[in-house]
Parts: sequence; C-alpha cells; structure tokens
Amino acid sequence: MAKRSLQSALARKEPAPPLELTSPTPVEKPAKAPDTRLVTSVRLEPELMIELKAQAVRERARLNDVIVRAIRNYLTAKGQRAA
Repeated sequence: MAKRSLQSALARKEPAPPLELTSPTPVEKPAKAPDTRLVTSVRLEPELMIELKAQAVRERARLNDVIVRAIRNYLTAKGQRAA
C-alpha cells in the first residue's frame, strides 16, 4: 500500500469547528487575614548566625522561628510577658 501524500491527507481532513471565544470566568481568591507582625532587622556576628542556622537545621525549623522562640524564652526568663 502506497503512502498517502500530504496533499491527499489534507484534502480528506475535515476542518475543525470554529472555537467559541468566551471570556474566562474570574477566580476569586479567598480573603487573607491581615499580617499584623512587624518586620525588623537584626545585626548578628557571623559566628552567632552560624550557630543559629545549625540549631534551625537540627530542629528542622526556619531560622526566623528559632530567633523568635529565643526572644520569647528570654522575655519569659526576665519575667516579662511574651505574646
């Protein structure tokens, strides 16, 4: 059996129906609770940062979580209320 040529294959092919153009329906994102935390920066010695990162890896936690927990523990130890 001989191979059909491209021209004969295209001649047999039925044209595709025209696409209906519809505007996409907008997707509503759920409302986020406002983030009331404050953003700050802290200057640390490189050695302290290395120790904090190592502690975060050991605990499988984020560095920020380790620092916040240390601040809360400090405030608790000083007898002040930690939020």
